[in-house]
Amino acid sequence: MMRILRAVLWGCVVLIALAGFTQAEVEKETVPVIEVEMPTYNFERVPQGEVVKHDFRVFNRGTATLEIKNVRPG
Repeated sequence: MMRILRAVLWGCVVLIALAGFTQAEVEKETVPVIEVEMPTYNFERVPQGEVVKHDFRVFNRGTATLEIKNVRPG
């Protein structure tokens, strides 16, 4: 019974989240659409203490402003 209730509640949360975009907004593409050219990068073996760096190319393919508010290493 609890599993069913949880599934229904999660379904409601998802529907409420998706309701923020109206069909007209989606059709007009007035939403940001993120595209990462190469979403992962393998540094191979890195000696301890060595600083490594890689630039990720991120594009906004939508027409609204894309805001990146948080980035975490994976």
